Amino acid sequence: MKLQEIDKKFVVNETIREDGLKRYRIPNKNFALYGVDYDERRGCFMRMDGEIAQCVSDGVAWLSQHTSGGRLRFSTDSDVFEITVKYDELWKMSHMALEGSAGFMLVEEYEDGTAGFYKMLPPDWDDNTGYTITVNLPTGKMRYYTLWFPLYNGVSELIIGLNANANVGDGRKYRDIKPILYYGNSITQGGCASRPDNSYQSFISKWNNVDFINLGFSGCGRAEDAMVDYLTKIDCSLFVCDYDNNAPDAEYLERTHYRLYERYRKTRKGVPILFISAMTDAIEIEKRVTRFNIIKNTYKKAKVSGDKNVYLLDGRKILGEKNRAYFTVDGAHPTDLGFYIIAKKIYEKIISIDKRFKGDF
Repeated sequence: MKLQEIDKKFVVNETIREDGLKRYRIPNKNFALYGVDYDERRGCFMRMDGEIAQCVSDGVAWLSQHTSGGRLRFSTDSDVFEITVKYDELWKMSHMALEGSAGFMLVEEYEDGTAGFYKMLPPDWDDNTGYTITVNLPTGKMRYYTLWFPLYNGVSELIIGLNANANVGDGRKYRDIKPILYYGNSITQGGCASRPDNSYQSFISKWNNVDFINLGFSGCGRAEDAMVDYLTKIDCSLFVCDYDNNAPDAEYLERTHYRLYERYRKTRKGVPILFISAMTDAIEIEKRVTRFNIIKNTYKKAKVSGDKNVYLLDGRKILGEKNRAYFTVDGAHPTDLGFYIIAKKIYEKIISIDKRFKGDF
C-alpha cells in the first residue's frame, strides 16, 4: 500500500515530464472550479453531495455524477493546452452529439464578455474509458479561458497540461453575485445541446458573467423532500424551478409543487423564486394547460400569502408557435437554436426580477 492511497494530501498534483509540459491534476489551487466538486470517496466530479443524491433516488445518484454546468476557469500564457480525461464509461446517445454529451469545450474569454479562440475537445467514439487531446493556444500574453465540462458524462479524472515555464492564474472572476440555482429536468441538464456551453444556463452566464449551479436531472427532477431540503442549503441569488416535465402526472405535480415552495421558502425567505412550466411538446397540449395551472396556483397562493419575491414564466410561450417544431431534436429536447431562444426568454425574465442579472457589457 502507498501513502498516497490512504492520505490524498500526499498525492502530487503537479508534474513535469520530458516533453516540457507541466501537468496539473484538477482540483488544483491554480485553477478555479465552478459547478462541480471532486468527491474523493467516489473518485469523480459531482454536481451535488453524493450521500444526499443517493437518498433522493438511484437516478439522481447516477446523474449527479454527470458534470453539466461544471467549469474550470484559468489564465495562462502557455501556447500549448493538453487535456487528459478519464471516466468509467462513455455514455453514447443516438439523438445527442458526443461533443455535447461527453466532450469538453475550451473558450477564450475577453474582458468585454465576448469569446475569442475556442476548441472542442471531444472523445472519439471508441474512447470508452478516457482520452488525451493536445491543442495549440494563441500566444503573446496572458489570456482568460473557461473549460466547460460534459453535459451527460461522468469525469473521474481531469489533468491539464501547459508549458512548464508558462504562467498560470485562476482566470476571469465571476461578478460579486451569488450563483443562480437551476433545478429541473433533462432540458435543465442540457439535453440535447451539441456543445457543453450551449445549455440555456451557460448562455445566460456568458451574457452576464454570473456563476450558476445546474441541478437538472433527466427524468429524475421530481421534487422529493430530500432533494428540496438539499436545495434549501445552497446559498444562491435566484432559484429557478423547472421540473414540470419530470412530474409523472398532473396529480403528482399538484402534490409536490406547492410543497416544494413551502419547504424552500421556510428556509430561504429572501431568495427570488422563478417557476417555469414545460417548454416543449413532450406533454400533450391539454395536459400542459392543466399542469401550467397547477404551477400558476402555487404562484398565486404564494402571492396571496404576501410573498413578493415569487415569479412565473409560462414555458408554453418560450419557443412560440411559429416554427417551434424546428427548435427541438425530438419534440422534447432543444437544438442549440432552441436553447438560445430559451436562454433569451429566461434572461429577459430574470433581468426584470433583478437588474443585477443584466450583463454589464
